[in-house]
Amino acid sequence: MKPYTLKQFIEYAHMIDCLNTIVPAKSVSKRKYSVTKRKATQKKITEIQLDERGVPFEVIKQPLITKEIHDTNGITKLIVDYVHLIYPKSSTFQRISSEGKWRKGIGYIPSENKGLSDAEGMVNGRFLSLELKVGKDRQQESQKKRQIKVENDGGIYYLCKWIDFETFQTEIQNLIPIE
Repeated sequence: MKPYTLKQFIEYAHMIDCLNTIVPAKSVSKRKYSVTKRKATQKKITEIQLDERGVPFEVIKQPLITKEIHDTNGITKLIVDYVHLIYPKSSTFQRISSEGKWRKGIGYIPSENKGLSDAEGMVNGRFLSLELKVGKDRQQESQKKRQIKVENDGGIYYLCKWIDFETFQTEIQNLIPIE
């Protein structure tokens, strides 16, 4: 199967969403995937000065500098939706939250899901554990242990090094052919 562009996949997902609802197609909103986001790389520096009447005003000494980076949450959402739409037998494939939580008055509570992949579940009768790595991210020790467990149990552990949507589609279709 030829890979979709992101725009084509959004159109395909919208068409499926429209077919699966009883409301008019115009009222079904299109899915949105943010695969990139802006991150501040340098803080904005300002200074308070007084004008000739003594009224304070803010002067920007150095503007906020941002750069575009990959949004791993948006990419994971895109991957899970892609697997659900392309592979008919993938209803249990879902995103796994493995980050800890911050609670007021308690502080940081580490997650009990340490080492679990970003998304896991059955896809066309095979267990798929997908770990997403973007940019300079590397696999942690707990994730390497999870990989060994999944592969020893006969599952597929896919260490997805995100380049683009088309490359991802080719790689996953090589792992699990579309029926």
